Formats: sequence, structure tokens, C-alpha cells
Amino acid sequence: MNKNQIYVFISITLLLASACKPPEKEYVAPKIWTMPAVEITTTEATFRANFMKGSEDITVFGFEWKEMLEEDWKIVQAQAGNGSYSLPVVNLKEEGQYTVKAFIIDASDNKYLGEEKSFFTNGTLMDIDGNVYSTLHYGNKVWMTENLRVTRYADGTLVEGRSGGPCEEEDGPPVYYYSGDHTPYFKEPSFGLLYNYAATQGGTPSIFRYTQGVCPEGWHIPSMSEWRQLVYYCGGGANMKTKTWAELGYTNANSSRFSVEPAGYYFDDVDENFRSVYAGAYFWGTSTFDAVVLVRDFPEVYYEKLGDAARSIRCVKD
Repeated sequence: MNKNQIYVFISITLLLASACKPPEKEYVAPKIWTMPAVEITTTEATFRANFMKGSEDITVFGFEWKEMLEEDWKIVQAQAGNGSYSLPVVNLKEEGQYTVKAFIIDASDNKYLGEEKSFFTNGTLMDIDGNVYSTLHYGNKVWMTENLRVTRYADGTLVEGRSGGPCEEEDGPPVYYYSGDHTPYFKEPSFGLLYNYAATQGGTPSIFRYTQGVCPEGWHIPSMSEWRQLVYYCGGGANMKTKTWAELGYTNANSSRFSVEPAGYYFDDVDENFRSVYAGAYFWGTSTFDAVVLVRDFPEVYYEKLGDAARSIRCVKD
């Protein structure tokens, strides 16, 4: 075999080897989504993420997180399940604002980050009776996320308790109403008490012209404008109800964490009765007839005018 033949043979061999070589596998990047934190309390939260595997195995699953005003991110790793992973985090600050983003790292050491999600931990508020309530930021406002159940004004003045009888609006004394479903230490403590209009008045005058009523010092009865802002921030009534509501298709596992309970209302008509217990929630605004209403099996929040009816109170921080 001469030299030219050898060159031809080598060239053909290389071409055949190249043709038989399998093509390189195309790289497909994984995907990662940071989900809203859940199970949030004053000092704890559970971070969550969803992911989709790419062409390579994922070797690390985790979260980067920090308090909003901090510069440095903390890094924690988690164990992944089928397309998702989560991790409980403790020792957070009460009423703190946090940011979290999920991340994954694949076998080629490529790191991918999900978008940032922010949340507040709950705060707490104690009334003059020693009842402790959970509170939470909604936009630039801080709200109680439980129904009021105090029996005295912040200065110690007693509110009259009744299990029935008239429900005077403006001329009568401040009154709270209770039954088996509304006594704070009985059947459903989270339902709180139902108050007449007089109980929403009085208290310490505010430089901001807020009406304190029976709310704790530094807190006030919400205006209808504040209610509307809250409902908008929460994404509507369907996101504001707890699992206590006996309905299908409308509740969203209290995603707003406002925790509306179906405490009903008291109406002093002929039969002087507690109504809509387990079927509706009725809250005070600042005027005689203002009512914010959520009812079972409907996702909307209604703003209505009601007469002599005792209803629940949520307070807003001044």
C-alpha cells in the first residue's frame, strides 16, 4: 500500500468513526418556582418551591432568605419530593418582613433561582382583659386577625354583657351580646363577641380623628375606606375565610391569613335572636349603619346598611 492509499484509508476510517459516534445530548435547563410561604406564625414559617427537572440531575435544593432590611442572604437546603420541596424555618422575628427565593443546582453546577416572595410574620396585641390577638400587616395598615372579645374599654369602663334584649344603637349603653356560640371561653372562642353601635364609640380621642371605641389603646374601629383597601389587598372574600365555613368551592385555605369566622350577628326584632352563626360574618365600620358582610357560598364581600344589629369588631392600628 503506497502513501496515498494509506492517507485515503485513514480518512475513510475517521469519517466512519465520526458517523458512528452518537450525537451530543442537548442541554435542557431545569425550572424552579418559589411558592408563597405557609404556616406562618409570629416566629415560624414554611418555605415552599416547585421545580421541573431538565436534562441533568438536580443535586441541590434550597432557599435563600433574609429579613427585608438585611443585606446578606441566609442559605438552607432541603430534601426534594416529586416536583416540590419545602422547609420549616424557626426563630423568625415577630412582626418581621422577610424575602425568600428558591434555588436548585444541577450536576453541571449550574444554579437556578426562583422569583422572590415576601411575607410578614404575625404580631400580637393584648387588650385590657388580657386577651391576646394575632395581628398582621396589610399594605401600610396593621389589622387584628381575630375578632375582638374584650369586655371593657381601654380605660377600664365596663361594657354591659347581655344574652338577649334590646340592641340600642346610639342612645343606649355600650353592650356586647353572647350565646353558646359567642361566649369567648365557651364553644367557639375565635368567634369573639358581638357589639352594638354604642360600643364602637367613645374611647380616647385620636389626633388622626380615628374612633377608638372598645379597641385597645392605639387601635381604632376601621372606616369603610380601610375595609375596602383591606379586601382589595386580600384578593376578595374567598381568600379571607377560615376552614370553619361549611361551603365548597369558594374558600382558599385563608390565603390572606385574615381568618374571618362565621360568627353571625344579633338582631333585636320580635324573637331577639342570634342569626347566621356558621353562615355569615358581619363587621362594624365607623357609622351607625355601616356593615361589612361575608356570607357562606359566596366569594364576594358586601358593604351594607344594617339597623339595630350587633356584630363583630376588628381593630386597626392607628
